[in-house]
Amino acid sequence: MMIGRLSMYIYADVLFIINIMMNSMVLMLTAWTVGVAYKFWRILLAAVVGGCYVLLGMLPNMELCHTVLAKFVISWLLIYIAFGYTSKRKSFLLLASFYVISFILGGSIVGWVYFWQENYYSHALNKIFTNLSWKSILWGSCLGAILIVSIIRRMVSSTTRNQSLYRVKIEYNGQVAELTAMLDTGNSLYTTIGHKPVVLVSQYSVEPILSEDVVTFLRENVPEMWLVNLSRCIDDKWLSRTQIIPYHGIGSRSMLLAFRADALLVSLTGTAEIRIQDVVIGIYSGALSEDGTYAGLLHPQIINELYKKEGASICA
Repeated sequence: MMIGRLSMYIYADVLFIINIMMNSMVLMLTAWTVGVAYKFWRILLAAVVGGCYVLLGMLPNMELCHTVLAKFVISWLLIYIAFGYTSKRKSFLLLASFYVISFILGGSIVGWVYFWQENYYSHALNKIFTNLSWKSILWGSCLGAILIVSIIRRMVSSTTRNQSLYRVKIEYNGQVAELTAMLDTGNSLYTTIGHKPVVLVSQYSVEPILSEDVVTFLRENVPEMWLVNLSRCIDDKWLSRTQIIPYHGIGSRSMLLAFRADALLVSLTGTAEIRIQDVVIGIYSGALSEDGTYAGLLHPQIINELYKKEGASICA
């Protein structure tokens, strides 16, 4: 199948296959840059949709496909098909990464062709470059710089955060809860008695190790009433381990319900774990991470002590 335009013919099947290959590459690089998981069949489906859009734009009287709005909409559609929708922030990040990678990859291909070819295509590219306006160069450069900086900042932030994540096990009453916790350098929570550092953990992540009575109490009472109605909890063993932790929020002060666990095991290197006795766990009713990456916040003092003990009290 050929699509004719002036004296040049474009083979639609070849164009379609090339677009599928390029779209798949760009989408997989986008996933790698942002650090999101993906399914290959969704990547391939999005690439096919992108290829169909290119063929549609080659047909007569389809100028609408070449408008900025149409290109923006198809970009969002490809991102949605390939990765689904999680949040506005992550969708925007995926879209920005998609554009940056497309621009870089497209520029690389143009540069390669321009450098090596000595035929009509080289002259055609030269004509395009000579017709560029300063306004186009300025706006294109500004857009590229903004997108590249935003992606680099995201990558650095993601790398830093991943280096601050630890696998944690909380032991209580013969049960073990496993979760991922992040080192929070801004965590300054201490117990009023003994001045022990407090590990803040999401409610849903510690419920599996608590008794049914405690879980029922936490769920039937709003977090603001946990301390007020604490006497209504009928688990005396857990009550004997509870503590009230004062903390300061932005422009406010409040109290946090916490309990003393049997032990906290933190993975530092590979499968090695360091055990801490009598750790205090603060219960947070909401989600600590928007994307569910971590469910706990480790106190910096705990991590400092762990590295001092590493090699002395490591259990496999």
